[in-house]
Amino acid sequence: MLAAAVGTKIRSRTPVMAQHNVCEEEMELGRREAMVPAALLAAVSGASPAFAEEPSAQAALPTKISVDPYELLGIDPEDKKQDKKEFDMHKNYRQDTYQVVKHMKISGSIDKGAPKMERWNKRVKEEMNDWVALYRRQDAVVGRQSYYALYSAVNTLASHFTSYGPKFPFPNKRRARFYELINQTERYLEKNK
Repeated sequence: MLAAAVGTKIRSRTPVMAQHNVCEEEMELGRREAMVPAALLAAVSGASPAFAEEPSAQAALPTKISVDPYELLGIDPEDKKQDKKEFDMHKNYRQDTYQVVKHMKISGSIDKGAPKMERWNKRVKEEMNDWVALYRRQDAVVGRQSYYALYSAVNTLASHFTSYGPKFPFPNKRRARFYELINQTERYLEKNK
């Protein structure tokens, strides 16, 4: 059918295609034609074809902070009672996830030279480890989209701490993806997913 329209004979066939009377060129053209609508949609929406069905979650990055992160929350890092209240898991998935997200946002925005950055980042890493340890074995939680989004963000921040240590700020080139995952987590939590 395609060969007649183009006015050429197509002779190359593989054994499987010969059984179904399909030519290689027809198969190749069919694949290309199938990709055209997705590529056009992606070009119009500004997304890649793989993510064309979901709008981009690109949000403005928060500004870097150079103040003591403990002061932002109004807690004294020396007070064990305040530390426990702020950082310990409450065994309520939604509450614990919002708590970890809030602290990770601060950690991803701390600028070089901020006071108590190293202490903050060590504490946030402990909190992330506690969150993962508590929820990774709970079947009701593991299937949630918010869990996977935050788990990816935790891996991103934890790999930075492992590679560079808690003294160094999170790199600017990775912040966009990190905050995209954080924002996704918050959207999924709002939808109870």
